[in-house]
Amino acid sequence: MAADEEALTEALSEEIAAYQIAALLPEQRAAADLELARCSAALVAHVLLQHDSAVVAVRVEEGGDPDERLASAAISAEGAERDLTDRESDELDGLASNLMASNAAAWHPLCRDVDDRGGVYVLDVARALEAGRDVLARRTAPSR
Repeated sequence: MAADEEALTEALSEEIAAYQIAALLPEQRAAADLELARCSAALVAHVLLQHDSAVVAVRVEEGGDPDERLASAAISAEGAERDLTDRESDELDGLASNLMASNAAAWHPLCRDVDDRGGVYVLDVARALEAGRDVLARRTAPSR
């Protein structure tokens, strides 16, 4: 596991814990929700790149619930889509589910295409990785 991926996994765990704390003020819960989405999107990108370095985007679709998201296909630079392998799907299980309507402000800008009506989103790998680097930079920046 790469250092960035390890740090993002730790950050995701912390953001999930922060998001679940009932005593958070609404603005703290909203901030944790946004970081949760950014960490999750970055980890989706990291996982896919471990399996296929040619992946530039991933199709994310709504599941049975309007707030359920599932990564469903990898997309190459040429625009060719392929279904995820069972191993990729297993490793991504749960990460895309953190990309919810409540935190769309964090992850929609990381997408090449957003179709809320059809429930299909194309997450850009480079943008997701950059969002992950930004999360890590904020977490390691000295407090003022």
